[in-house]
Amino acid sequence: MHIDDFTSDDRRSGFALDHGSVILAASGLTGRLWTGSLWYFEDPSSAPDVNRSSAGVRTEAGITDLEWIDENRLAVASDTGAIEIWQLESNAFRNLFYLYEHDSTVNSVSVNSNKTRVISGSSDRLIKIWDLASQRSIRTLNVHTGKIEQLACSPNELDVFVSCSQDGFVLLWDMRKAKPAQRLPCPAGLPTSVVWKPGESYVIAVGDESGSISLLDARNLQNAAIVTPAHNRAVHRLAFSTKSPLLLASVSDDCTAAVTELQPELKQIYRSYAHNDFVHGLSWDSQSNKLLTCGWDHQVISHDINIATSMAL
Repeated sequence: MHIDDFTSDDRRSGFALDHGSVILAASGLTGRLWTGSLWYFEDPSSAPDVNRSSAGVRTEAGITDLEWIDENRLAVASDTGAIEIWQLESNAFRNLFYLYEHDSTVNSVSVNSNKTRVISGSSDRLIKIWDLASQRSIRTLNVHTGKIEQLACSPNELDVFVSCSQDGFVLLWDMRKAKPAQRLPCPAGLPTSVVWKPGESYVIAVGDESGSISLLDARNLQNAAIVTPAHNRAVHRLAFSTKSPLLLASVSDDCTAAVTELQPELKQIYRSYAHNDFVHGLSWDSQSNKLLTCGWDHQVISHDINIATSMAL
């Protein structure tokens, strides 16, 4: 595959930023075929110029989500209903396996804390747990009655994850229990995005279709969630800064990116209007406090939150 096969019509759908490098995923129309692509940039500032990428590969279908497993392997969600595991070696992508069991688009993948399992959620309303060693699904969960929007594995607990769905439910799962699913209160609109606060076993942020962000503490569900309006359209993805865990970034269908500070109260400290179409990908650089976002406008934008907040002060 030649990297100049990449077309300007591809929509940047997501990031996986780690180890000082970035994977950019895209979906787009090639002739009459809807396909995807993965691009590896050793220097994140080179994205999205594929001529400066270190590796690239076309995928047979569009990519909806992705997450690093370790420094070489990547879990990818496909709109065919498959999950794919890719390995980056010698600046080339190699497909390790392709697992097709969902009956509709896989909207979200998440890797558990010891990197042995991948959890997937689909528009077919199913959640599947995949064992990476045996390369097979080991459990299917059929509780949600609507499209699974996103799920996220706990950063600390191997058997715990959270999911959200168009059925309006946010569910906390503990696979060690006989009845593993516990409903969490969703104080605002239909949930569209979930993320764990780094280092926490109980604190979860939820974005919804109205553009609000809620902060939940699963230890004390009697207390009302803290809610703040962040956008005026659906929140697509959320991400906590690993360097500054009190900073929560969000991207939205309102074409903006925002950063909310959690203490002493939820307060928006940054907003960018640089994109001019849906913003669907975001990732923090763990070495700095820079936030990278990508959208359907074919842009990859770096936001220096430290500089932005100091200028605001």
